[in-house]
Amino acid sequence: HLGLGLQGNSLARDNERGEIHNGADDNASGVAAVIEIGRALAGTDRRRGVILAFWSGEELGLLGSANFAETEPVPMPDISGYLNFDMVGRARDNRLALQAVGSSTAWEGLIEQANVPVGFNVQIQHDPYLPTDVMSFNGAEVPSLNFFTGSHSDYHRPSDDTSAVNYEDLDRVVRLGTIIARNVAN
Repeated sequence: HLGLGLQGNSLARDNERGEIHNGADDNASGVAAVIEIGRALAGTDRRRGVILAFWSGEELGLLGSANFAETEPVPMPDISGYLNFDMVGRARDNRLALQAVGSSTAWEGLIEQANVPVGFNVQIQHDPYLPTDVMSFNGAEVPSLNFFTGSHSDYHRPSDDTSAVNYEDLDRVVRLGTIIARNVAN
């Protein structure tokens, strides 16, 4: 769905075929969030290290994250938590879905506390089995959390462009993610 959308997973209409698919929400918004969270955590004191990872091949079968989980460049039992940011640039009505909360009993309290200064109407979804990269970590019993601002009609289409990104709320997703990441790292 990136580039010209010719890899078979584009949802472009016939009159849009061959147009550039920028993927502003899916998933440049998630990449931007991870970079900014990394920037916020850089140079801060933490008990644990933080790895910033950018996967490829999610729609093709979680290829990047599954490879990480299978090859274990870091032993999976040593990973205290995994945060995934997939389509976080199009928040509407102050809503943010936090998914896979059921992967750890610690998530709900941490989310509630971390959200106080951010103020999202957080939609908690407990089911840890999602068709996104959290699956690779849930299968290895790593507590995982997926940030998601919702689906939209521009999904996998050329119209998934920067003009539709809600930058103010994307910044709030980053703030919430930073607070949670800092807590997990400590």
